[in-house]
Amino acid sequence: MTRMLRTIIALSLCAIAAPAFAQVSEPLPRFDALEQQQRMAEHRELDNLEANRQRDLARAALPNSGVSEAERARLGMQYDRAREARLLEIERDRRRLQRERDLANAALLNTRVPPNSSLVFTDPARYILPPAPPGKYYARVEGRFVLVDATSQLVTSILPVQPTDPTADVPAGPPPLTDNGLPVRRIAPTSASVVRDFRALSLPAPPIGQYYANVEGRIVLVDSRTEMAIKVVTPG
Repeated sequence: MTRMLRTIIALSLCAIAAPAFAQVSEPLPRFDALEQQQRMAEHRELDNLEANRQRDLARAALPNSGVSEAERARLGMQYDRAREARLLEIERDRRRLQRERDLANAALLNTRVPPNSSLVFTDPARYILPPAPPGKYYARVEGRFVLVDATSQLVTSILPVQPTDPTADVPAGPPPLTDNGLPVRRIAPTSASVVRDFRALSLPAPPIGQYYANVEGRIVLVDSRTEMAIKVVTPG
């Protein structure tokens, strides 16, 4: 699975790094099922890590375990660090995919789309689009509607995304937040996302050792020791 993902990413990078005025290639199939499997594997990995943490800490707390309180604390910290490292790795992958998507969108302008390309369509009414202006034609490239100059065969403008646009050919973006809605990155107390005036949001004072943050429209509680979100307070 990892090897296939690397291959897909490598192909995307090659397309982005192509010279200006490069001719557009035919769209690659999406790998939604593969991405879903990857997210499920990540969730299972984090769940297993937490289960192992609880199991080992429970064993260490038994009266005859021979494990001191200091050793139990170190064991818990080791598991915390392992979880934080994995979450940061997931977040780095998430941001990298978003950068690649942004670069791909920026590279659409001046892409060459020949009039005989399968990406060109002549029935704009099917997609609730007005007739193409004189000297131009429509194409669907990298999941976006574009206008192409008939003389140069170059993309001259990218149409804004509309709710009625198709989505089957839209390149996959970064993975969403985890199923429990918690962000998978550190939120430092100095971050701009930290909620300073929680009373203005009708929130009670956060528990000792915790603070609020606004992440993608969701208010979460953050543990000040790990700087990781631990609870969703209000949904987005």
